[in-house]
Amino acid sequence: MLQDDTIAAISTAPGVGAIAIVRLSGPDSFKIAEKLFWPRKNRQSDHEKFDRGQDKSATNDSKASGNNDFWQPVSHHASIGYIKDPSRDNKLVDEVVLIAYQAPHTYTGEDLVEINCHGSPIVTREILSLILAQGARLAEKGEFTKRSFLAGRLDLTQAEAVLDIIHSKTERQSELALSVLQGHLGEEIKAIRKRLIELLTRIVAGIDFPEEVGELDVSDINAVTEECLTKLNQLARTARSGRFLREGLKLAIVGRPNAGKSSLLNRLLNFERAIVTDIPGTTRDSIEEPVDVNGIPVILVDTAGVRHTEDRVEQIGIERTTRAIEEADLTCVLLDGTTASGQEEQVLLGKLKELARPYFVAINKIDLCGSKAMDNGNLPDLINFSIGKPLAISAKMGEGIEDLKGMIEHFALTDNSVKELGGSLNERQGALCIKAVEALERLLAASLSGLPQDCLASDLKLAVDALDAISGQVVTEEVITEVFANFCIGK
Repeated sequence: MLQDDTIAAISTAPGVGAIAIVRLSGPDSFKIAEKLFWPRKNRQSDHEKFDRGQDKSATNDSKASGNNDFWQPVSHHASIGYIKDPSRDNKLVDEVVLIAYQAPHTYTGEDLVEINCHGSPIVTREILSLILAQGARLAEKGEFTKRSFLAGRLDLTQAEAVLDIIHSKTERQSELALSVLQGHLGEEIKAIRKRLIELLTRIVAGIDFPEEVGELDVSDINAVTEECLTKLNQLARTARSGRFLREGLKLAIVGRPNAGKSSLLNRLLNFERAIVTDIPGTTRDSIEEPVDVNGIPVILVDTAGVRHTEDRVEQIGIERTTRAIEEADLTCVLLDGTTASGQEEQVLLGKLKELARPYFVAINKIDLCGSKAMDNGNLPDLINFSIGKPLAISAKMGEGIEDLKGMIEHFALTDNSVKELGGSLNERQGALCIKAVEALERLLAASLSGLPQDCLASDLKLAVDALDAISGQVVTEEVITEVFANFCIGK
């Protein structure tokens, strides 16, 4: 499946920067670099002749004889010099640092060259055009990493972790993605697969050679199956936390008018995003803002207050509050500690129960009412269905905000599997893990029912196939294309 052509792309983000990187990979990488790169160590007189396009035969003769004035690739060695345009009498384009990497000890497993140039879009595009003119083609999305995967330098979990690192917005996201890139998650999957392959081999041997080997003891089959099921279920649980870590957790802040929802939003954001007044109904529309909460990317949704009103605009805002609750992963029900709970809170509780949405309760304005905030009328009705104990906070003064952040973090990472395994499954991997779990559950049920061992082998093979698809040991071209289509060009 390895490609025999040479690809090139700009690997740094679009726009102006101090440095940019143009990368090429493939069998002709060094050959193309030799045609375009002129080392700065040349004598000034030779450099001037070269720049004017003079004495070409002499320079070509020097190159043929191995003269050190011309660049010769040395793996993992940086050379400073110039990129020239052969089509315009070797006109110099930019001063660069060129690094050559010799196969197989490269990111792609192929000969690879990185040209570190000045970060002008004009310069980078011109260098890329020169490379393409020498026979390379423009890389597809994620093709450098795809070649790394096809060369066996990375498994598919590591390749997907590269994308997670690129898109990480919090420190925790990047740490977990780096752990997967180092192979921790892949090693766990391979260890489970190894146990299942050993079991499958023993079952098949018993089926093929009943007299010499005989059927495997059912207790051995059940023991290995239960062991692998435990580990796979632990892996599967990381998919939920992985979704929150990759895509973000949506948190709706709801409550009666003037409970302090906008103040809480501003406090979590650390800047005045929402207008805060003492006038009920100030927030008419939902406001969404991203924030880092203990390493969890969270989308905060400040909603309109829930109350009976004849104002049509406010009514629309309240309708959007209901929709925000429905779409949120978690809801913070904010109560006003200076006012007893009433009809508004009952309406909210009804909507949360109807939609079966998880929520927690925070009692605001403890700076005004102190411990009395916890004695709040109909509060027990809300507590009975919440995911934790009510929190006492002051959005204005910042009291209790760390406890509130801890509640969000606990909900997002409710299972310690992410920390123990050093990573989390993404949506694709999670679905395959569930598929493997279901196959092993069928196998266990069949074994306990006394079904023939050839039936067990069939389910066992399905579980192994699902694990192979996670790591990419056996995967279709369609899946590979889908995975790398999410990458940017140049990575």
